[in-house]
Amino acid sequence: GTWYWNRYPGARFDSESYSYGYSFSEELLQEWDWTEHFSPQPETLRYLNHVADKFDLRKDIQFNSRVKSAIYDEATQRWNVTLENGDSASGRFLITAIGPLSAPTLPNIEGRDSFEGQSFHTARWPQDPNGFGGKDVGFAGKRVGVIGTGATGVQVIQEVAKTAAHLTVFQRTPNFCAPLKNSPIDPATQKEIKASYPEIFAKCQQSGGA
Repeated sequence: GTWYWNRYPGARFDSESYSYGYSFSEELLQEWDWTEHFSPQPETLRYLNHVADKFDLRKDIQFNSRVKSAIYDEATQRWNVTLENGDSASGRFLITAIGPLSAPTLPNIEGRDSFEGQSFHTARWPQDPNGFGGKDVGFAGKRVGVIGTGATGVQVIQEVAKTAAHLTVFQRTPNFCAPLKNSPIDPATQKEIKASYPEIFAKCQQSGGA
């Protein structure tokens, strides 16, 4: 998923952490403490693993699988799904919740294959040994180029600029950005958030950007 693969420097929520949590379980909402208003990637991945453990979800998930075809059979009124490894499954309903961020598109830049320096796509950042955050590839004293100033680019740029000797940003279309103003969530605020979840999720449903 998104929060497994995206381990680049600075990866975090750009909306309040508590608005990203699952709302189907009051017990889950009350037992999980977000540490920051905008959760970093390692914490988000821990949260998702916690949810999977709490509800024993892994027994119903087939990992490391790629769907080759999904064909609807009019006669039986069922979906027949075939995987690349030859496995198949059939069901009345098929929900393709694959998301738009699972398969990165590498830019077709002339000379990319012969580039002798290091290059990384943010969606395939090297993992750190414990498997939660991204590996520190080291930008200190280096000349670094970042392509793009979308939500991901903005996060990466801020981190790379802290140590790189020189940073060049390649931007096609200027974007409007506002300071994140992130901070730790203190116990008093945590208590207030947990008491306000009904209002928080109601506001999310009414928001045009939700």
